[in-house]
Amino acid sequence: MSKLTICSLLFFAVAMFSCDTNKEVVTESGLKFEYVKEGSGEYVPKDRYLILNMEYIDSNDSLWTSTAKTGMPMIIFKKDSAWEAKDGSVNEIFYQLVKGDSIKFSITARDLFKNTFYAPLPRTISEDLVVNFFIGVEDVKDKDGMDAWQAEKMEQMQKDAVIAAQKQDSIDAVLIDEYLAENNIETVKTESGLNYVMKKEGEGNQPTAGQKVKVNYTGWVLDGAYFDSSIKEVAQEKGLYDERREPYAPIEFELGTGSVIKGWDEGIALLKEGGEATFYIPSSMAYGPRARGKNIPANAILVFDVELVEVVE
Repeated sequence: MSKLTICSLLFFAVAMFSCDTNKEVVTESGLKFEYVKEGSGEYVPKDRYLILNMEYIDSNDSLWTSTAKTGMPMIIFKKDSAWEAKDGSVNEIFYQLVKGDSIKFSITARDLFKNTFYAPLPRTISEDLVVNFFIGVEDVKDKDGMDAWQAEKMEQMQKDAVIAAQKQDSIDAVLIDEYLAENNIETVKTESGLNYVMKKEGEGNQPTAGQKVKVNYTGWVLDGAYFDSSIKEVAQEKGLYDERREPYAPIEFELGTGSVIKGWDEGIALLKEGGEATFYIPSSMAYGPRARGKNIPANAILVFDVELVEVVE
């Protein structure tokens, strides 16, 4: 059994013990749900938003959804016309909930997809598979209240993202410094955190923001796994060759406009035509917490060998 499942079951067991309730309710269509805790909120009229903490896990112990894991509650808009239908939809259960309620119920995958998701059951899921729901009503909001709640959540998420990025920057700086020291690599470090080695000084024009440039590159993550190259011979050597990419050629983009990662916008601007360099780019100047395919994980530090082939006039 997964740790998340165990924690969920322990939470609800403690809640049931502390509140001394296991009241069972049967809806008109025959759905059963059990109160873990009964809230003290008032009846929720139509056109209100229910803010739910929700988790559902099937009888094979596979987690389908967890708001605790995503960090964002589930929002459901209450519409009487839809929710009052006695068709076996789980909305029939939601219709009866008030602020502070915590409940649990089980339903077969067949009935869940047919009556709630209104979708065919995937072939990989048995129709008799049991899906166990654990739900808590965190709050109920009208439209104005919901708008304010979402604005507050968005602001908090942005603050959390900044804090996480700052923490990751510190981690990346240590990892890059250790890597450079272990490999006896001397770099120039910019104020933003970009490390670079100028391998060949160019003699042509130096680009400015808004100009188009053509760049040859080979990229890998700090642990040595290559993920891309604009040079055919290198792509073949590193096992990256893809005939659909033919003809291999320098990438062209407009500098300083955010069309490439921050590390490139800053780094390429340091070069002159014909110049070559190696960039060591912290994750915040690359793709941050977003993974890019199977070869670039979240918070990856990227390394690029680059050549500024041309500044397009």
